[in-house]
Amino acid sequence: MNSGGANVRRPALARPTARLEWLRFDQVVMAAAVICLVILVVLPLCSLFIGSIRTPDGLSFAFFREAASGRLYRQALINSLILGAWTGLFSVLIGVPLAWAISRTNVPAKPFIRVTATLSYLSPPFLTAIAFVNLFSPNAGVINHLMREEFGVTWLTFNIFSMKGLVLVTVLHTFPFVYLLAVTALQSVDASYEEAAEILGAGKWRTAFSITAPLVAPAILSGTLIAFVNSIALFGSQAIIGLPGRIFTLSTRIYSLFDYPPQYGLASALSLVFIFITVAALFIQRRFLARRSFVTFGGKGSRPQLIDLGSARWGLFGFAVLVFVVAILLPYASLIAVSLSKSWGLAFWKNLTLANYKFVLFDYDVTQRAIINSLILATLAATLSIALGTVIGWIDLRTSVPGRRLLDYAALIPLGLPGIVMAVALIQFWLAMPIALYGTLVILLLAYTGRYVPLGLRAANSSLRQIDPTLEESARILGASWGVTMREVTLPLIRPGLFAGWLLIFVPAIQELSASILLFSSKSITLAVAVYNLYETGYTEPVAALAIINVIIISLAILLANRLGGERERERLEYRPA
Repeated sequence: MNSGGANVRRPALARPTARLEWLRFDQVVMAAAVICLVILVVLPLCSLFIGSIRTPDGLSFAFFREAASGRLYRQALINSLILGAWTGLFSVLIGVPLAWAISRTNVPAKPFIRVTATLSYLSPPFLTAIAFVNLFSPNAGVINHLMREEFGVTWLTFNIFSMKGLVLVTVLHTFPFVYLLAVTALQSVDASYEEAAEILGAGKWRTAFSITAPLVAPAILSGTLIAFVNSIALFGSQAIIGLPGRIFTLSTRIYSLFDYPPQYGLASALSLVFIFITVAALFIQRRFLARRSFVTFGGKGSRPQLIDLGSARWGLFGFAVLVFVVAILLPYASLIAVSLSKSWGLAFWKNLTLANYKFVLFDYDVTQRAIINSLILATLAATLSIALGTVIGWIDLRTSVPGRRLLDYAALIPLGLPGIVMAVALIQFWLAMPIALYGTLVILLLAYTGRYVPLGLRAANSSLRQIDPTLEESARILGASWGVTMREVTLPLIRPGLFAGWLLIFVPAIQELSASILLFSSKSITLAVAVYNLYETGYTEPVAALAIINVIIISLAILLANRLGGERERERLEYRPA
């Protein structure tokens, strides 16, 4: 009852309204993410499954029986698993030491190590394979020729057309996955844990292995999983190196099924094997992380400590130099030399020319259009994949929504599919729809986003695992809505990991070939397709020139992204009150 007729508001009514608004916004975001995932991944994969059991005589598992009983397909599966296992192992052996050197030691020339890892990831795998063929092919390889003819040390020759050669070329592209995620995690670990261990008498090395390594295990494991699955799904390097050496993998076997007449059913059945491998790898990761805590943000400042390695720092630096020589110097020197040659194989200094660059930049009329299309597609795909992956990761780790783990599994599946199979699934699905998307940039964007959502999800997942949920709960208790909590608390803390994930997506998206080759048209041609068309027609020297231009474009785009990201971070810190 109001005294004196005064109108008194009841504050208690505002709280349910705010809660209702928060629930409404939260549900809209989660529902939108689920719908996007269904359209991008689930429905095309359902089309793929239907194609694997649909035969002229009706529904049947005949294609699966053929895939399981065929000796060629079993050997292809074994080769893929061998390639993935060795690639994952060597990616850890290279990526983790480099990340640890950058984040936790006084190793000299840290910018040099960062550039090594970055350029390794920037290099398109199939172009790196071409460079190593020029260097190490059994008969015409430059280095093999020098070792055999000039120095007479045949035991130092290396046959690139072997499993060892395939692993080498693949690792040079995949170890940055482990490096980028590990270095972000190492820089985020709260140094108070390590300080406590040292106070209790633990030495630097024991602290590193007993405290730091377990805390960054989710990031390392996520990077290894990405390296493993990515390595078995790569097509270009496996075709360029594996086919001449008669090392057939699932990717190349599936690609061969699209020769005339195409065998879509058998290709779909073999593609589902990739899905099984991906799900099995994710299951192993979940079992490893299930009963462990990896929180490294506890509300205090992160103060990573540097370990004084003494003279050992030069040994670690020497390891980084070796990685640089193999991953960057040799292949880039080969590509540059080929791009400046009128005809590769003739006397080099009498054979120099810039005509190859003139051809690809001015005479080959599709190059400019291809460059613009690739930049647009890569930027949009990276942004959308990170946004979708962040929401799905938050649903998985921060809610109790039924089916959240199934959502996580579904989002990771496309990483295990060859791009060409993802393209076939999209073609089968969208051709049945009333919307004409084939040959447009839109269907390419759908293919890129659907294929690279797993990278965004893994980056967001490993970052969210390092954030103590009590920080978000505290903001909620103080009255912040879900949107405000995400914007002011969660996103700023996981921003470094998300930005690393954005770069992990942007680079392969701008180089994407296997899906684009089936989905492009003359108006939507991409840079990778332009390179491949030149390679198919035997233009080795222009291919090398366009490869160098491709790397320059990617480097400039990433430099711009880093600068914009740094400026926004400085603005955020300046704006934040003391």
